[in-house]
Amino acid sequence: PIRTGHSMSPFEHPAALLDGKEVSGKLFEELRARIQQHDLRPHLHVITVGDDVGSQVFLKQKRLAAEQVGILFSHSKLPVDTSLQRLRQRILECNGDASIHGIIVELPLPECLRAHERDVLNLVDPGKDIDCFHPENFGQLALGEPRFVPATPAGIVRLIKHYGIETRGKLCVVLGKSNIVGKPLALLLSHETGPAATVVFCDRHTEGVWDLTRQADILVVAAGKHHLVSDPSVVRADGTTAVIDVGIHRVPTAAGKTAVQGDVDADALRHACKWLTPVPGGVGPMTVACLLEQVVEAAMLRKNALAKTTTSMKRLLVDGIGGRATPAELLHVFSQLGPDFSASKFVESAVEALGKDADGCLSVEQFIEWAFAQQNSSQS
Repeated sequence: PIRTGHSMSPFEHPAALLDGKEVSGKLFEELRARIQQHDLRPHLHVITVGDDVGSQVFLKQKRLAAEQVGILFSHSKLPVDTSLQRLRQRILECNGDASIHGIIVELPLPECLRAHERDVLNLVDPGKDIDCFHPENFGQLALGEPRFVPATPAGIVRLIKHYGIETRGKLCVVLGKSNIVGKPLALLLSHETGPAATVVFCDRHTEGVWDLTRQADILVVAAGKHHLVSDPSVVRADGTTAVIDVGIHRVPTAAGKTAVQGDVDADALRHACKWLTPVPGGVGPMTVACLLEQVVEAAMLRKNALAKTTTSMKRLLVDGIGGRATPAELLHVFSQLGPDFSASKFVESAVEALGKDADGCLSVEQFIEWAFAQQNSSQS
């Protein structure tokens, strides 16, 4: 916005910082404890195409954080000229790998694949789509019943909650309508059984946008434009606004170095608001921590599903068959476990591993032991 002069804030002291490093550190401790408590072996796999500099930086951050928490990290690095068919093939391979709990296709894709971005993201198994890009997962988020929560919005909500910033009935203005931050954040903050904020989200077409921001109790700036908010007069005159800066920009300094700055000019806003996220050190660390939280959640969901399936399988086998069963009988039993269970492939693997007796049957007791072993190995 055009500078119109600084408003006088009733606060003599600068805004309190929402420290993402401190809060993410506490979340890391919680995740380590959860992994140990439930004997999980979560595995995150990242697929990159090309050598985008920003992607490489984020990749390193994710790898280091995963190692710190106790999450297995693996990476498929595909060349910049990778075909759509090859990328699809790699995603499908990861979908079928039972040891992988979370899959990320790093964006942006190279120019030659960018037109296919939505098709690529939709190909990721919804049960491993920890970025929450798949329509099934985004739909569940919109209904208030999320399987996974997008990392950056989740990190923002956790920061707000940690510092006790009131949201119920408060006006939250979000600058930016991206599928990664703006839209899912608006959904999270507006859930009536959760934060219950009144959310208005804006883009470059919004008329009177600064009139809206002047009323905001919480202002989230996620427009991807360096120092978009640089005038203290665009926030509440009473200095009570909480300003959340999602932007990350690497800008050259007068000394010939590079500085990391946000969508908000922190120096200009520091004495005009009550709360402010630093850049770096605010939303960024929370995004990484909450992403890993989704990986652990995916591993937990998988473990619970396998335990439920194994229990149902044992009951059906013992009650419905007895001590011995043919592959066809096993297949019939497993067809009752629901569409998410690959019955045919599972039974074929069992026959290959255990073999059949002279009558073409398998021992149910041996089969159950084998099934439990498969459950354990899929988590290791």
